[in-house]
Amino acid sequence: MAPEIQHRTDTIRALADKHEAKCGDILKEARYALNGAPREVSTGAFTMYGFELATAHAIATEWADQDLKTKAQELGEFRQKLHVVAQCHDAAEAANTMKA
Repeated sequence: MAPEIQHRTDTIRALADKHEAKCGDILKEARYALNGAPREVSTGAFTMYGFELATAHAIATEWADQDLKTKAQELGEFRQKLHVVAQCHDAAEAANTMKA
């Protein structure tokens, strides 16, 4: 007889929450760092090519900020999906259990 497979749905939920908390903190720190000194750079810091480089710098900074926002949103969605997986396993287990 094959060994029994057990799904530890509480562990799945805990892992999802832990992953979102730790990675979310890293993403927040990155956004704080990005929105600090990089946004405070003046056009004069780019010497004779100031306008073109300042424009490129502003666009790159904004793109990075939007990318970090998107990653944080995807992280939340990933957490929700893992919770749905755990819920589905719980429902399957309940449906598969013989009732007296």
